[in-house]
Amino acid sequence: MAAEVKILVEGFTNADSKAESGGEEKTCPTVSLVRDEGIVMVVDPGAVDSQQILVDKLKQEGLEVKDVNFVCITHSHVDHYMNVGMFPNAKILEYFGVWDKGRVEDWREVFSENIMVFRTPGHDNTSITLFVRTEKGMAAVCGDVFWKENYPEEDLYATEPQKLEKSRRLVLEMADWVVPGHGAMYKVRKGQVSGKEEPHGIAAHKTKETVINCKKCRAGPWNTQIVVCAARGCVTGAVNAG
Repeated sequence: MAAEVKILVEGFTNADSKAESGGEEKTCPTVSLVRDEGIVMVVDPGAVDSQQILVDKLKQEGLEVKDVNFVCITHSHVDHYMNVGMFPNAKILEYFGVWDKGRVEDWREVFSENIMVFRTPGHDNTSITLFVRTEKGMAAVCGDVFWKENYPEEDLYATEPQKLEKSRRLVLEMADWVVPGHGAMYKVRKGQVSGKEEPHGIAAHKTKETVINCKKCRAGPWNTQIVVCAARGCVTGAVNAG
């Protein structure tokens, strides 16, 4: 049975235009609900106007705050984790591990039957993305790897732009749908690389070459060659070799 991804709060930001206008910065992260068997996860419960907003949104899904057993922080910017403490029964999934109060353990890439977790640095050195297998295809809940649909083209806040470019390629290669850090969920148009249209169909070429060339990934988790290859960076190597 597939997992489910829903938007609880659709985010926004004017951080990109604030520098030009000199006005007040306003931002709110996209807060998501991910449900898999035994998992009720809220992703990025950050800078909303009131915690009651999250309480009410969960209620619409037939849930209470106490029902949430995982909270995921996609990266270490406070606008994405400001309300992490409002879920008393939740373990915290973030870049460095899974926290259960004062105890922490490493997370596995295969987090559950339908959820995988990959490090996707660039915007921030602690960025992770959830890849969730749903009935509509693979959904990437990626924080600020993308703020909005294929945006911004140049992230002025990125700590390592080259790593961000690689992370964006990974997201677009693997996902059918993207949940960005400050906008609505959107469908990936295959043939894009890092949010740009690719006239020669590099994404399709990468998929073909990855399956053929990457021997160590063929026996990977999920029995999914493309997913594991992309996670290990084999996609780039396959393209360069081809």
